[in-house]
Amino acid sequence: MNNVIRLSEALYRIVTREAAARQRTPDEFAEELLARQLLPQPPHVEVVESRSGPRAVVRGTRVGVDVVVGYARAGYTPEQIASEMLPHLTLAQVYDALSYFHDHPDQIERVLASRAVDIWQKQMREKRTR
Repeated sequence: MNNVIRLSEALYRIVTREAAARQRTPDEFAEELLARQLLPQPPHVEVVESRSGPRAVVRGTRVGVDVVVGYARAGYTPEQIASEMLPHLTLAQVYDALSYFHDHPDQIERVLASRAVDIWQKQMREKRTR
């Protein structure tokens, strides 16, 4: 999609600076910011700021939507996730996290990719050499 929104030079500089701080492109940052402000918010999921940028978590917990999706991809049903894997979550919270993923697949896939073991190890090595 090639939709364009024009920003003043001053606002664009701010968007560019904030995007760089979150290791995002200006387009990705603007999309995430506008989505948080304009789209209806799910009742059991919130986006919080983390050290690596915005992260979707189950509201009132530190459990990321990516964690719930990871269990689902490992073959667990929503019922198993709520009762066995993350028993402090309700079934409604699990379903809401999965629904959030389906509404925001690119955002959650980025988080999942950054949490891959080889990526994590590379990031740790880079931090040690700084």
